[in-house]
Amino acid sequence: MNVFCGKDFSFPLAKRTYIMGILNFTPDSFSDGGKYFNVDNAVKRAIELEAEGADIIDVGACSTAPNKEQIDEKTELLRISSVLPLIIKNVSVPVSIDTYRPAVAEFALKNGAKIINDESGRFTKEMAVVAKKYNAGWIFMHTGGSNADKSLVYEGGVVKAVKKSFTDFIKKAQNFGIEKKSICVDMGIGFGKTMSDNTELIKSVNELKLDGVALLTGLSRKRVLNYLADPIELKDRDNATISANTAAILGGTDIIRVHDVQSAVACAKIADNLKRNNSMGKIIIKDLEIFAYHGVNPEEKENGQRFIIDIVATADLEKACLTDGIEFTTSYAKMIKTASAVFLEKKDDLIERAAYRVADALLSEYTKLFDVKVTVKKPDAPIKAVFGYAAVEIKKERER
Repeated sequence: MNVFCGKDFSFPLAKRTYIMGILNFTPDSFSDGGKYFNVDNAVKRAIELEAEGADIIDVGACSTAPNKEQIDEKTELLRISSVLPLIIKNVSVPVSIDTYRPAVAEFALKNGAKIINDESGRFTKEMAVVAKKYNAGWIFMHTGGSNADKSLVYEGGVVKAVKKSFTDFIKKAQNFGIEKKSICVDMGIGFGKTMSDNTELIKSVNELKLDGVALLTGLSRKRVLNYLADPIELKDRDNATISANTAAILGGTDIIRVHDVQSAVACAKIADNLKRNNSMGKIIIKDLEIFAYHGVNPEEKENGQRFIIDIVATADLEKACLTDGIEFTTSYAKMIKTASAVFLEKKDDLIERAAYRVADALLSEYTKLFDVKVTVKKPDAPIKAVFGYAAVEIKKERER
């Protein structure tokens, strides 16, 4: 199964869209005007972003917005060192550091960040050393070598240029010993591009999606939304952001970077139901009978009894359907063997525990599964009553 992962985080691709919440620790953010340029406010906002549903919190201390003067490395480090450790202490989701400076990235990773959101637009050995050292996720954003104040001319079209930059970056990173699963790419909406270029990229997300590599789209509250609609006040651009992000998700993007996490979560759920569920399938095993020794009563542990197990697992079965290749699915025969062995290896008091162990083992051993539901039935439970069976149902999703 394709994933975007690094030390202590893993996001299975194609399962759903992930939300990156933006936290600008700057006095001149184009979006919030310095609202969170205060340690207490920033930490509180990070906690809010997680509560609203952010899967990643992206912390930046150097604005790259149009017409903003760049601060020096020392200032950026001072800002980050004052707030990042406190944010990481107070949230449980992965934190990314939004920087193009290797020294800032290293400080952040050393203090608990998991991902580098690199807006430099280029591969550098210095940043590669940091990413590899800390087994970090590395997000590469296309800029064409420019910034948010300038636009370039792309011979052959912007989509072709951006896609080539992705493949070039991935090749260099892999040659340096960084795995593809640790890389995410970002088309760089608003950086080195005309409004027409930005529009073309949003329309062409499906062409930019590379197999096995996460794709991030960051267009929250950006000027291109004014180009696509009537002029919108900055404070009112969240609705336009939702519309554009919906198009990106339907095109196949894996992560959306946003200011308004709450609305993005709802947007992603709807778009995912329209887009991703088409390829989802279920592997079903019914009425697996096992004689085992689970139960609270001593006689259950001593004499044993019949158990009936049902297993329903969700997986992306689209390639298996299209190719008839067994490598694109999970063998139900092997799943039965694993479930039986795990169910028999211990004598649990509760069938809840036995069911959980089976679900956990299946997710651990078979990486193509997104979630597993295990139902354990006791048709011969020692209860003085007339009944069909007593049962528990445990569902476990793959940990991110």
